[in-house]
Amino acid sequence: MGIRYLFERIAACQFVMRLIECYLDGYRNLNRVRIRPHPKMNIIYGQNAQGKTNLMEGISLFSGGRPLRSASDSKRIGFDRELASLKIWFDDGKREQEAEIVLGRKNRFFCNRVPLQSLSEFSGVFPSVFFSPSHLSIVQGEPRLRRQFLDRAIAQLRPDYATYLGQYERVLTQRNALLKSMKQNAVNYLDVWDQQLSQLGSVISILRQDYVNKMQPILNQIYQGISTGKEVLSASYRSTVFEDAPDQIYSADKVKKYLQALSNSREKDVATGHTSIGIHRDDLSLKIGDLGVREYGSQGQQRSCVIVLKMTEAKLLKNIVGSEPIVLLDDVMSELDESRQDYILNHVKHHQVFITCCDISNTLRLQNGKVYRMEQGNCPETEEIKNEM
Repeated sequence: MGIRYLFERIAACQFVMRLIECYLDGYRNLNRVRIRPHPKMNIIYGQNAQGKTNLMEGISLFSGGRPLRSASDSKRIGFDRELASLKIWFDDGKREQEAEIVLGRKNRFFCNRVPLQSLSEFSGVFPSVFFSPSHLSIVQGEPRLRRQFLDRAIAQLRPDYATYLGQYERVLTQRNALLKSMKQNAVNYLDVWDQQLSQLGSVISILRQDYVNKMQPILNQIYQGISTGKEVLSASYRSTVFEDAPDQIYSADKVKKYLQALSNSREKDVATGHTSIGIHRDDLSLKIGDLGVREYGSQGQQRSCVIVLKMTEAKLLKNIVGSEPIVLLDDVMSELDESRQDYILNHVKHHQVFITCCDISNTLRLQNGKVYRMEQGNCPETEEIKNEM
């Protein structure tokens, strides 16, 4: 299977993704929330547990990724509700479109009233970058969360990535099921699954490595800015199959190497009943200087690192796809000093931005826009901001 990468395509024209209107009802605690946001800055304020994060999360679903906060679909539906309805109208720079998500006994997804098979099919349709305090787990948590960050970011750049990933996960499930139930004379049945895992795993490894390569210079530039040049942040992709970072060319040699690695681990896999190597075991390594951010970074460094990862994601979306994505900043600004706030806002001022906070006094100076007060799952528009940045 040959791959030519959309990563090399720089869009001929740049455009700003703009949310025109959204309606969210029954999603967690949200109750018939309808907003028509400002094209630049939108501030949603209110006390904790009123629904601010739920609103941001609901909007971000239309980018094709599941929320980082783990919960079953049923728990995302409000108490005493049978379903949750989410709908947005947006302008992608070419035309106005609409998208809809209905969560219930059977989830349904629509883009311009055309049914979609899954949430992942929204990838690339409504680009957005979402940061909330829960995203600190990207740095602090297990490798699975850093892989999810890469997978969601890449899927917005090339929607076929979600297809590769879904196929890999299905094959991996079949292989693990065989490992758990197999007898010694059935070992050769693994060959079929190993061949498919090697092909799909090689593609995904290449795409992840390519994304990290493109991310690195932007990541460090932004981090040096936010740290006033005092620290250097680096990112590298750690593969359990390829000792050296793979180049961006899919080849039979890469598949062969992946296949050999699976063969070498087969005895261990049979003994443990699961596949011990592959892209489902890889990791994104983040370092400040020579020290790992997860192990040695301070709370402030870890928080800055995640913010910079998200800002880098937005920059790459603009550079590669040609779109200025929606930026969703959930409770980010309150814990930053004024200089760091201004640095972040300088990098997102060309986007449509949504910011949540508890204390509105720290944000009214930011930019022209609209203010909404969130209270008990409701969000009426309250006033306009008329200050220039």
